[in-house]
Amino acid sequence: MIESSGQIEMEHLEIRSLKPRDAPELSAMLRSQQSEYARFFHPFSFDESTISSVLSNSHRDVHTGVYLREQLVVFFMLRGWDEGFEIPAFGILVDEKHRGHGLEILSLETAKVICKLRGASRMMLKMHPENISAKGVARKIGFFHVGEESGSGNIIYHCDLTRREPE
Repeated sequence: MIESSGQIEMEHLEIRSLKPRDAPELSAMLRSQQSEYARFFHPFSFDESTISSVLSNSHRDVHTGVYLREQLVVFFMLRGWDEGFEIPAFGILVDEKHRGHGLEILSLETAKVICKLRGASRMMLKMHPENISAKGVARKIGFFHVGEESGSGNIIYHCDLTRREPE
């Protein structure tokens, strides 16, 4: 956790691509979350073999870990490029014990940079209709409602990445 003084040295924070060898650690982190907390996050099965396969078979899709003192505390991904989509879908799970420290925003901004560097004009976010708290957050961080996904009923948001922000 972050020290009570709020101080953390930058050498204790790392953002890196996940590899198949990271499957056990990612599986453990995902499975350690309380079911109520992670109920809306289900991109794939959380068992090691499925995660290893997902990480092994990703070519353009991005699966990233944020580490604090060498402990995985955030998993985020940009998916859809491997299937040929131009607009990747952003997904994230912040370890329950580490939420509220800005790690979600750090991950989102990192994902935006990756998308821009790859020439993506937008990023997508799909949200379960009952995920009420996240809906307000989506709007605050620049996502706008574009529709609903047939079948699942998930709400689809996009973020325009072509807007130039002041430097």
